[in-house]
Amino acid sequence: MKRMKKALLIVIVALTAAVLAACGGEEEDMTLQNEEWEEISISGKDKPTVFFHFTGVG
Repeated sequence: MKRMKKALLIVIVALTAAVLAACGGEEEDMTLQNEEWEEISISGKDKPTVFFHFTGVG
């Protein structure tokens, strides 16, 4: 029974460490490409931005 509790504690600690590691780090500059394939920065804007993504044939 003690082994099972210890194993469960290790799993919980490992999962918590993984989640915290995934949430941290430096923020990368996010870019999209416009219709002329130029990269447009979408982070660090003063105003909110709405994105439309159209798919279709042709």
